[in-house]
Amino acid sequence: MDAVGHKRKPALVSDVKVESPGLNLTYPKVSGLKHKSAESGINRYIKKEVHQMLKEEGYGKNENKKFTGGYTVKLNKRGTLSIIIELYSFTKGEERGSTIRKAVNVSLKDARVYYIDDLFSRKIKKIKFIARLNDLIRTQIGFKGIKENKEFDTITLEQAYYLTENSLVIYYEPGLFTPDEYGFLEFEISFSDIEDIINSKGPIGRLLRDKEDNEVNETADE
Repeated sequence: MDAVGHKRKPALVSDVKVESPGLNLTYPKVSGLKHKSAESGINRYIKKEVHQMLKEEGYGKNENKKFTGGYTVKLNKRGTLSIIIELYSFTKGEERGSTIRKAVNVSLKDARVYYIDDLFSRKIKKIKFIARLNDLIRTQIGFKGIKENKEFDTITLEQAYYLTENSLVIYYEPGLFTPDEYGFLEFEISFSDIEDIINSKGPIGRLLRDKEDNEVNETADE
């Protein structure tokens, strides 16, 4: 049993509300962590990413453009926090607005940002996990009958994703592979489909150990 892992408590996540002309935004703030340096590091990172999102969408450059935003906690367990922050903007006179998304995947221990290759074993070449994910995504495209604007090619090492308790979710912005009205294109990949190539000491590895420990405890109680 990973005794150290079981001592990792979830973070407390509260709302930070920002209201100003043309802007109504709520983003997350983390507290309650044992390591205060990690806590402040995570909050700085979140704030920086929110500011970058607003900058990319041109906040403050057009008084007719309005912004709203919020967030969803997808995972807050076993030392990992995974949150998606979305920003919607709409300009008066346009037929429809646009939404962008930023996933925050960080360690609650040291504020380390997890990129997609951090999820997979260092013992395998990166091309191997990329090929596995590509195959799983292509299977879902065919199964769901997704109509693409352009054919899916491959994920990248900068791939946007978030985690849940049971799956890795890879996503793409509206309009990249599908029409804008389709919304975010998401591919949910079960941990069981990639268990043999994950980093046992990474975020998914800890979640799988937690599940194994629970199964052992349930069996012992029977």
